[in-house]
Amino acid sequence: MEAKKVLTRENKPTDELQRSVKKIFKGTKLMFTEAYFLDYEVDENTGVINKNKKVRHYTKEQVNRNMKALKSAYLISKGAVSPNEIIEFRSRYRIAASTLSMILGFSKNTISNIENDGVTSLPSGRLIKVCLNNLEILRSYIRDCDSIDDHKKDELDRNLLQCDM
Repeated sequence: MEAKKVLTRENKPTDELQRSVKKIFKGTKLMFTEAYFLDYEVDENTGVINKNKKVRHYTKEQVNRNMKALKSAYLISKGAVSPNEIIEFRSRYRIAASTLSMILGFSKNTISNIENDGVTSLPSGRLIKVCLNNLEILRSYIRDCDSIDDHKKDELDRNLLQCDM
């Protein structure tokens, strides 16, 4: 994937960078990936730019993504499903994100949103994790799902049974 570009103070494009960050949030030790870019250090009191030293800076969009990543890491630490767990499950059992969303009773894009943006709700994150870890619950939800036709229900059930063996 191509790195995102950010404009520096001199209007020159620079690559967005990422690093792993360890933080204590609400008393819980967390690790997540943070986005930032490097630009010259600025003295906050005088406004003088030090062109000999580059430091981390954050765009508003990066701050928002970093806050989402922190929240997602916190919710995962409290028992919510991680985006990678969902992706691996769907790949293993060949279930589309929109189909899994409907089976679990969410709106069509919920699973895809979690995979891309992280977990946003502890209750839904925990429900998804329980369902992914208990195929019998998931199979019963498939049988009860009105949004999926019988042919698709049979196909999903076969996928769950074959891969579980």
